[in-house]
Formats: sequence, structure tokens, C-alpha cells
Amino acid sequence: MDSAITALHDAQATRYLSAAGLVVLLYDYVLTVHEEVRLVWPAPRSAAKWTFLVNRYFVIAMQLVVAYEMCGFVGDAFSDAVSIARCRRFIFGCGVLAMASVGIANTLILHRVVILWDHRALILKIVIAGLVFGLSAQLIAIVITLLEVIPSASWSSAAGMCILTQSSHIYVVVWACPMLFELLVLVSMILNALDRPRAAHQQLTQALHRDGTSYFLTITVLRIFNLAVSVTAIRRPSQMFLGVFFVWAMTSTILNRSLLSFRHAELKSYEPLLIGRASPFTMPKLGAGNDVWGPQKYLRSHRRRSSEGAWRAQVWEPELGEII
Repeated sequence: MDSAITALHDAQATRYLSAAGLVVLLYDYVLTVHEEVRLVWPAPRSAAKWTFLVNRYFVIAMQLVVAYEMCGFVGDAFSDAVSIARCRRFIFGCGVLAMASVGIANTLILHRVVILWDHRALILKIVIAGLVFGLSAQLIAIVITLLEVIPSASWSSAAGMCILTQSSHIYVVVWACPMLFELLVLVSMILNALDRPRAAHQQLTQALHRDGTSYFLTITVLRIFNLAVSVTAIRRPSQMFLGVFFVWAMTSTILNRSLLSFRHAELKSYEPLLIGRASPFTMPKLGAGNDVWGPQKYLRSHRRRSSEGAWRAQVWEPELGEII
């Protein structure tokens, strides 16, 4: 009886924590959608641009689907044998898609790190190796975990949501793997800051390192929370999803904020011409023609101009209608 009550309490905690993450995600979207339209939509077509947009709206859609399943108002829609199997497929799908979203986020961060290091071949090889190793280990761990726990998945009419009655020791590895890659990126950013003593006084450089470090420290705290929950979930399977959807929503929110912030800083200053781009998005098209200006072309044009003020007015602070 006590175990059943504990499981119900865990289900309620999972529901409310997931709802809190969804509220933060949607609220942040409302606050930043105008920045997305202004900073990202006019950017030239690129893999980074579409990856950012797909991940942004994909996470929102998945969080809404999860909220519907956990809302407690769907009645006994999952109660028969066929629906129980559907509930198990839902849990498996959420697990795999959440891992895919983590991979997309890490790819965007990898792109930014490579840019910050001016596309150095050695750094590129190290971070790609770290990303591939981390994602491969996480994929293997999550598949093994889901195969072990899915048979115990069922619909609880009392809780009004899908629940698990069995856990797996491999579940801890699922949340430990992303932390290794994020630790690698954090160390690379610190080394990058030390590698640029002459640029340390530049406002943009300071902002990029400060915001990037803050991002990874926040993400690390969220990962540690998930890791701690996964340890307790070994003995209490009802806690397996306690922090999953909350951390997923918060990670996506922080990632989107960081990339928009990097993009804003990049377009408000001419310093990226000297230190490399800050965001993974390419430079906007300015003036006539379809040419996408890279840092070197911007810099050559800047040198031809007699007034730095005229340069900033025309290139770095264009009106929205001037960005083609």
C-alpha cells in the first residue's frame, strides 16, 4: 500500500515538474519569437539555421504531446490491451526522440565551438570525436534501458498517466554520457579564452565566453539533477521520468536563448570579423546581388571605408527590410 501511494506521489511530481518545464518553454518562446524572426529567419539557408528551427519547434511539439499524455484528463483511453501497447510505444518513442534532440543541441554547440576556434583542424577532430563517442554510448545505453523497462510500462488509471514498475542500472549511463561531451566543450571554451589574451579586452569576446560558460554551467546543473534522479530511480522506478521532460524543456530553452544571444552580439559589433563568428548562422546578405559575405569580405570592405561609423551604420545595424 505504501509503495502504491509513493508511486502516485512520484507520478504527480513528474506531471507538475514536466508542466513547469513546458510553461517555461512556451513563455520563453513568446518572449523570443520576435528575436528569432529578426535574427534567424533572414539568415542565408544553411544546415545550422534549419537545424536550429527544426529543433526549436520539434521540442515544443513533443512537450505538448507529453503534456497531453500526462494531463490526467484522457480517462481510460490507454486501459485496454491495445492501448497499453500504444503506451509502451509512446514511452519508447519519447526516449529515442529526446536523445535525438540532445544530439541536435550538441551538434549546434559543436558548430559554435569550432567557429570560436577559427575552424582549427585539431579542435574540430577532438570535439567531433567527443560528440560521436558520447552520442553512440548514450544511444546504446538508452536502447538497452528501454528494452529492459518497456515490458513493465502500463497505464495507471489512478495516476492518469503511463507508469513504469521496473528500472535499469544502465539508466544512469544515459545521463552521464552527455555530461562528458559538455565537460569537453566547457574545457575547450576556457582554453580558448586563455588562448586569446590580446582579445580579452574586447567586449564581444568577453560576452561570448561569459555566456558560453554560463550556458554549460547551467546545463551541467540540470544534468547532475537528472543523474541524481536516475540513481534513485534504480530503487524507485516511478521516478524514472521525474526530471526527463523538465530538463529537456529547460535545456532547449537555454540553448535557444544562448544562440539568439550569440547571434545578436555578432550582428551588433564588427569584432566577429577579427575573432571569428559567434553563432553557427552565416552572415546576412546585404546590398545588391545574392552574395553571402563572409568575415574576410566584410573586413576587406571595412578597410576600404574611411569612416568606421559609416561601416557600422550600413553593415552591422541594418534595418530588417535591408536584410535580403
